[in-house]
Amino acid sequence: MFKDIDQFIEQVAADFNPKQRKVISGRFGLKNGKRITLQEIGDDLGITRERVRQIEEQCLNKLSPRVKDGAAEIIDGVVAHLAKVGGVRMDDNFINDVKQLYFVGSKAKYLDQKLRFLFLTANNPLYSREDDNNNAYWYVDDVSRKKFLEFVKQITQFFKNNDRRALIDGKIYLAQYRDFNSIQFLSVPKHFGTNIFGDVGLMEWPEINPKTIRDKAYLVLRKYSKPLHFVDIAKYITKYGIDDEQAHIQTVHNELIKDNRFVLVGRGIYGLRESGYEPGTVREVIVKLLKKKGPLHSQEVVRLVNEQRILKENTILLSLQNRHYFKRLDDGKYRVKEA
Repeated sequence: MFKDIDQFIEQVAADFNPKQRKVISGRFGLKNGKRITLQEIGDDLGITRERVRQIEEQCLNKLSPRVKDGAAEIIDGVVAHLAKVGGVRMDDNFINDVKQLYFVGSKAKYLDQKLRFLFLTANNPLYSREDDNNNAYWYVDDVSRKKFLEFVKQITQFFKNNDRRALIDGKIYLAQYRDFNSIQFLSVPKHFGTNIFGDVGLMEWPEINPKTIRDKAYLVLRKYSKPLHFVDIAKYITKYGIDDEQAHIQTVHNELIKDNRFVLVGRGIYGLRESGYEPGTVREVIVKLLKKKGPLHSQEVVRLVNEQRILKENTILLSLQNRHYFKRLDDGKYRVKEA
């Protein structure tokens, strides 16, 4: 097994002329890590892009058997590794695996591109380019690819057919993963995502891919599971990298006011309606409680209101003393005064 990848590439292309070397180097990004187009190479060499394509094809026909033979041990080992992790691996993860297995300590520049050169010229393992639906990935064979695509289809339907809050909060999606291989499959399709808290789901979900300030504030409150001041919400949006730029406090506050998902539960403090917080003034909250629970002592009112709001006791008691809305009974309890 060779140890110097630069020396190996030089050997397999030893009989190439300068034009052939430029085409291969450019197409695989071997010199600067950047793959360039047929047109760019053609403009540089003063030939048509079709001629560049022909030269590339001729070079690959020569390189393929040479690389397969000279790098056989690495290729066989990599394919065996890929089979062990489910037969499919996203491109970046796969290349990192290879570096850890065979090239720890390598000082070769643009090693990622040079490794891709090896496997693409050998056509083993197989490679699927990035498209609108998937990131680039490597796979052992068509059987592995078919199983992978079927798993993606099944898990996608699972996510779509279940309540996303239950999926995220209870992480019940973990039951669908048979092993690590299944989990890493989800890095390939672009419609799956992971938020900064490690939750997995569909990219269309605001909990996974929040795009607006409202959605980012919503994600913060979901993760903290308690009301927060709008200043803290803005701080956490920035702290956890939910927004690339620093969240502006006033902008966050304005968006919280406009969105009925959020309920003002104290001075500048917001909670989520879905968590049981209901909108309204302190008086309106007390009215709802007394109509639902019946007459209550003042301390019971204070306790129950503070499950909905974050208020000082005196603020609640002061509202309860409003004789236009509440009546104190002989036993000391309060009820709603009938109109």
